[in-house]
Amino acid sequence: MLRQIATRDVVVLDDLGGSPRRLAALTYIAVQYGFRYEETSRLGQTLQVRLTRDPRPEARERSTAALGRLAAGRAPGMRPGTLKPLPDVAPAVGLLKARIEFDSLADDLDWRRKAVFMTASAALMALLLIPAGWRASLAASATMAAVFAVFLRLEVIRKDRLARRLRSAGLI
Repeated sequence: MLRQIATRDVVVLDDLGGSPRRLAALTYIAVQYGFRYEETSRLGQTLQVRLTRDPRPEARERSTAALGRLAAGRAPGMRPGTLKPLPDVAPAVGLLKARIEFDSLADDLDWRRKAVFMTASAALMALLLIPAGWRASLAASATMAAVFAVFLRLEVIRKDRLARRLRSAGLI
């Protein structure tokens, strides 16, 4: 990441496991080196955060201060040797994490495909359990449909909660 920061105006951070916490910490460090958050996209299980160089003078000042801390062997705002934020920067990293999660959920246009898959799974369960009796078949498929509906609703609630948090911070 530091090589990209030193040589490029656009930095792309990848996380193969899709960890918003790790990407938020790396994004915070890049912001300290004069970059600004642009967007998050999801490619399968991989999350990608795109950052661009911030042309404002305060970004240059942050970058100069961060370079001084780097010479001392410390990542700006993080505990030594880790990507865990210090208590004074934890709220800023938390907001970056919320923004990354929100953007990755907004990028997920597959909710219709998920709903079709879940409905097909419930119907398949009903068909497979017909030999056990129509009541068992109906109960199993209704239970699966209810569980899937709850999961889809929880995803919508999570996205709304993240949007409220970001709106209250003035980020969206």
